[in-house]
Amino acid sequence: MITARLSAPAYELGEYADPVTELPELLADPEAAASLTAPAAGFDTYRWSDAPVGELMAAAAQRTLGEAGVPGDEVDLVLLATDSLPRDRTAHRDVAELLAEAGLSRATASTLGLMDCATAMAAVGTAASLVRDGSARHVLVVSGDLADHATGGERIVAGGAAIASDAAATALVSATAAGLPVLGMAHHAASDPAQGQPPRQQLAARIAAYRELFTRLEHRHPFRPDEVRAVLPSNFARNVLMTYLSDVGYGSAALALGNVGRIAHCLGSDPLINLADRLAEAKTGGPAAQDRAEDRLVLLGAGISHLAAVLLGARPLPAVGPDGEGPG
Repeated sequence: MITARLSAPAYELGEYADPVTELPELLADPEAAASLTAPAAGFDTYRWSDAPVGELMAAAAQRTLGEAGVPGDEVDLVLLATDSLPRDRTAHRDVAELLAEAGLSRATASTLGLMDCATAMAAVGTAASLVRDGSARHVLVVSGDLADHATGGERIVAGGAAIASDAAATALVSATAAGLPVLGMAHHAASDPAQGQPPRQQLAARIAAYRELFTRLEHRHPFRPDEVRAVLPSNFARNVLMTYLSDVGYGSAALALGNVGRIAHCLGSDPLINLADRLAEAKTGGPAAQDRAEDRLVLLGAGISHLAAVLLGARPLPAVGPDGEGPG
């Protein structure tokens, strides 16, 4: 079976950075402001853009393809994980412009949705399946959203657990490019996660959802929490994520939450952004430089009703050469 590799994650943030304390929602609600900016939550800055989401996506896509060393015209499929495209036929025009700008002249584009901030991780898992069975050689996963479209302009999201930023992130899932092996994927959906119930019951329902997600992931590709070097999650408040993930065996040391203050919650793009930063830090001797072949990483996309996780090998596999073996 072909090994799918996740290659060259990259991202483009909204061009403006502002303090979260200047958000009208927090100015009008001092209690929420104190909660979200406290060290236990960690929000400091959010990003926003007045450019179309396609511009952010194209910039990230070009960076991914350049780093992966794969020409755009060799990409078979583009999976778009976004809630920010127009709701009418103009979406086709916008996607065509994105493909043209990124040089994706032979690629077929399709969208995934309905899973909120878990959609991008479902897209990575779908891309890996297509590569494994030979249906595609290179699949570009493109995530990106603007709060004006994806959340109706709301910046305080996820039940008050996060502050939304504008950004896009991309990664190539490939049969041949150098990259991290994609070992497994799991998702979980709850159509009504205790909505309207007392806070304690809502918390219990969400903890149960995380347990189910990780049970499925471990069943499909057995691993232990102590083998996971890092969980790279959606950027919710640190205290919220630590509550959910400590229950399934991941302590604070395993959670890659250093970006919460710098970029806030970039909706579905967070896990790929966090992975890109981790891999960049490895080049300068950061934590990932110590990763071993047997270590694992988990990318975790989380919405209110949906969860999706991708299990990766922590050490990259080399590119496959023209003969199908060895470095390219």
